[in-house]
Amino acid sequence: MKIIVFANHLAVLPALGHFQKNDWLQAVISTDKLQGHNVQIKDYCSRASISFYQVSRKQLHEDLVLTLNNLQPDLAIMFVFSYRIPEKIFNIPKQGFYNVHFSLLPAYKGPDPVFWQIKNGETMGGISIHKVNEDFDEGEIVMQQQIPFIPGENWGICNNRYAMAVQNMLIQFTQELYSGNNLPELQAQQNSTYYKRPEKQDLTINWEQMSAGEIENLINAANPCYGGAITYLNHQPISILEVTPATLSSTADYKPGMIVHSQPDSGIFVACKQNEYLRINVVQTTDGILSGFKLAALGVQAGQSFETVNIPEPNLT
Repeated sequence: MKIIVFANHLAVLPALGHFQKNDWLQAVISTDKLQGHNVQIKDYCSRASISFYQVSRKQLHEDLVLTLNNLQPDLAIMFVFSYRIPEKIFNIPKQGFYNVHFSLLPAYKGPDPVFWQIKNGETMGGISIHKVNEDFDEGEIVMQQQIPFIPGENWGICNNRYAMAVQNMLIQFTQELYSGNNLPELQAQQNSTYYKRPEKQDLTINWEQMSAGEIENLINAANPCYGGAITYLNHQPISILEVTPATLSSTADYKPGMIVHSQPDSGIFVACKQNEYLRINVVQTTDGILSGFKLAALGVQAGQSFETVNIPEPNLT
């Protein structure tokens, strides 16, 4: 079996290793947007002498069509790929072109389903393998696996867990095709929903409107892929990467976002709606990644407040 993998995320590496071990992996294709830790895909292919292509949107519609017609793959599998696959490509593989998606489709269609599921406080997620057609995440679902979210896990931990689970799914999936078995079309068990890629407003903490649990979910969803959830302190942006729920004996009615305790030996505690509190564990500022203890030691004091929106700089011209 000759397999082409389209991937832009390093979570694909376990699956690449399996395909390579079975001598099935014909080539790996990434986009020209490959960057950061995901460059490990290119490095892996270089070390393993696997054909690797990086394509622009234009090349996807032109040069790559010729390349795939020459390779004549049996199967193509897509795993986080930011360009829409044209029909003249997804019809080339003899046994089909399939996409791996980290949700129980048709729920949470879109480019970052893990972010939105964690942010929305879902307790059950999963992985879907579906056929690729002209629309994003719309093709027939042929395999699914439910996977519960671990309370308190962040985006990175969840993606790593899913990457390992996907390897086992793909082993089963490819073995079924290799054996000549037909894959059944599964009936949808979820309502259809679509979520766009998160923008700045989606990543910003609204202390007045969000509960402590919702704030924690947002922070976990944004760590590490978006550098944490955004807030402001002394009119300066600060990203919060980790918090834990906290209990304080005070009966005072603090304004949401107010720092109610700040000591170098115990850290920083902030008030939320409905007399709930969060302990600030890890933040990122222009000074670097800091613990709440360090932030307190640097002079952040009780009585200061995290702000929901940035206050515009004064016009000095």
